[in-house]
Amino acid sequence: MNIPVKKNNILYVDDESNNLISFKASLRNKFNIFTAQNGNEALEIMKTNKILVIICDQKMPGMSGVDLLEMVLAQYPDTIRMILTAYSDVNSIIDAINKGRIYRYISKPWNEDELTIIIEHALESYFLREENKKLIEDKARLQLLFERQQKENAISQLESLKNQVNPHFLFNCLNTLSALVHEDTQAAEKFIIKLTNVYRYVLEQKDKSLVRLEDELQFMRSFFFLQKIRFGDNIHLLESGTGGNILNYYIPTLALQLLMENAIKHNIISKEKPLYIDVSVDEGLFLIVKNNYQKKENSTDTGIGLNNLTERYALITSTRPEFTIVNNSFIARIPLISSFA
Repeated sequence: MNIPVKKNNILYVDDESNNLISFKASLRNKFNIFTAQNGNEALEIMKTNKILVIICDQKMPGMSGVDLLEMVLAQYPDTIRMILTAYSDVNSIIDAINKGRIYRYISKPWNEDELTIIIEHALESYFLREENKKLIEDKARLQLLFERQQKENAISQLESLKNQVNPHFLFNCLNTLSALVHEDTQAAEKFIIKLTNVYRYVLEQKDKSLVRLEDELQFMRSFFFLQKIRFGDNIHLLESGTGGNILNYYIPTLALQLLMENAIKHNIISKEKPLYIDVSVDEGLFLIVKNNYQKKENSTDTGIGLNNLTERYALITSTRPEFTIVNNSFIARIPLISSFA
């Protein structure tokens, strides 16, 4: 494993100043050396500096090396801990292993070359642990995101299906179809085809978190056709700049239907106040769905649908949808996703 090029912080603790000077002079070209003459001084240094490896002498007045490493273990568990002691001092070594959980002990007097190798191996161990910890954290984060996405998708799918098959929606569609059958059989046939397309799309796409913009726009047109038959010239759909390569981008499944349903549900639609829904794309790769804002008096907007859409985007990208009211227009800007990655 390659250790990062920058000098890494090493703390050497020894009550003998000559040893501190010698240690720093020998290793300062390879590592960023901190020194302390006792345990308290060492702990103060560690409060303000990220120490990767601490090496301390066992026999120091006041706080021993084992006592210091035991405290370091409790406060800075990631720091690699090593102790200097005489080979014959077996009890100190055992204490250091049991209490301070040392990486290894170094016998006195130390050899510069051997000590350099030991520290380098300790740093390799430190960075391997950090990398492993990051991988574990990333795995846990991805697992959490996956579980959240599964949950959000299930909720979204359920809500979408409920919205499409709820009795109110069916009642409106069947009433419209009943009238068309007697007045215009060709229009009735086309209405049935579009209604079938809507239901087929919902069932086919219900397990997908993202769909191509081209497919979503095609679904939107079928869904709007049903609304157009119902509201006539009191509702209008405009499209600008939604062709070409932009069609290969992705958006969350049924996002357009949600925004269109919101516009129809919460706004007055009449001959005097027709509803205009405009779908376009801006240069920042946002799909814009805009409608004139003429809120119904008895309309209660809980924001559940828009919040759900925002949460779905949070699982896919750091770019969030934007919902604003500007100059009597409700404007939804939803990010276009370049790929599933």
